[in-house]
Amino acid sequence: MNISTIISTTTTPPAVSNEDDTSRTTLKLVLAISYLVLFIIGTVGNGTVILMIINILTSMKRNVQAGKRMMSSTNHVFIYVLGLSIVDLLVILHLPFLVVDLLKGQWLFGVAMCKVYWFGESVNKLLSSFLMTVLSWDRYMAVCSPVKSMKMRSNATALKVLLACTIFATVLLLPVLYEAAVFKIDKMRMVPLLEGTEELAASDLAGTTMSKCMFDADATFTLYTFVIGFAAPAFLIIIFYVQVIYALQKSSRNIRGARGISKPDGSSNRVKKVTKRIVAVILFYFLCWTPQWTLNIMSQFNLIAVSWMTPALSAMFFVAHLLVCFNSAANPVLYAYINRELRSQHVMAMHRKRHSLGHEQQQRLNQARLSMQSRPSDASATVFSKLGDSDAGIFNRLSNFQQNIIASILHRKRIILVADKNIHIENTSSSTDEDKDDYL
Repeated sequence: MNISTIISTTTTPPAVSNEDDTSRTTLKLVLAISYLVLFIIGTVGNGTVILMIINILTSMKRNVQAGKRMMSSTNHVFIYVLGLSIVDLLVILHLPFLVVDLLKGQWLFGVAMCKVYWFGESVNKLLSSFLMTVLSWDRYMAVCSPVKSMKMRSNATALKVLLACTIFATVLLLPVLYEAAVFKIDKMRMVPLLEGTEELAASDLAGTTMSKCMFDADATFTLYTFVIGFAAPAFLIIIFYVQVIYALQKSSRNIRGARGISKPDGSSNRVKKVTKRIVAVILFYFLCWTPQWTLNIMSQFNLIAVSWMTPALSAMFFVAHLLVCFNSAANPVLYAYINRELRSQHVMAMHRKRHSLGHEQQQRLNQARLSMQSRPSDASATVFSKLGDSDAGIFNRLSNFQQNIIASILHRKRIILVADKNIHIENTSSSTDEDKDDYL
């Protein structure tokens, strides 16, 4: 059972009452608004994190090229968070298609887009679970084996892990790409219609045919994606974070013992804060993913049956799907915005970028001043060319810079300069006023 299949249950059959029709319409509007809100929040949140990390990584690359070493033990974590944000953004980007399908009651984007929609959503949801597991593993290595794991906790390893997770998820979900298709359904009887049959022709004639983008998974596919995409990541996340909490508490006790302190101090308070954050991450993961997997398994093994006659159960499927999307929209907060290192690195990268731009601009200005002092400008050349050899003698003793200033004043105000004779100087220079500002 999947959301696109459930959407067809919100199509109102002709036999329902006006009250049921109103409740079904209200459900559609509430869900559509909820999906659009998540789309906006998730796009802005994940997009901001992506830009922040790209800014940090490019700044580090420029400094390395300039011969400066960027000493940080968390650079590879930024790559993991960048991958998670990209994956979560791709999960969020499928929501507008879902909203259109929900409001129109049918799929309007063709077979190829149907396959891309289902395959992209499925792969990215699986990748999101994988990367949250990888981040928990990285934190475990940093706390429990900081020295031994230094080689493993590198940028090169992070890129290799991201590539391996992507390939694994893609291969695992190839059946989705093959099986996802657009089906014709009779919305009065809610039964599929095969191409070239009399039933399809009759439904087309009656105007009761609608198209639905669906992927109906079998029991085997549901079970192995449940184990690999939810159960195993959840188990590993719990194991890694429990080890992290235990190691931090043990270290805090050792520090207090070495200092002869029996009461909680600053280190124990920090451990409590980290513990609360870790517990929040674990609970949030289970809260967002458990409902959808539970309903999918129950539906797959016919423990529950969803149809247009069970709008409450259909709403439960939608709420479960909303929670998964909410997880992708909230991950930037859990893994990026509360990360002080990431925020400080972003601020430093912006400062370095502004400093670099200011330095380059200052260099250009200095070069412009040197070039002005080395030769007369076009305006000064125009002015002194009209004076003649004898009349311009008094100017020969002026410096080039002084000549440029006089020429600029003459160019702007078109004044008359009198040297031994009355000579009218006209403005014939094609230079703009902005160019003259360099002289004054």
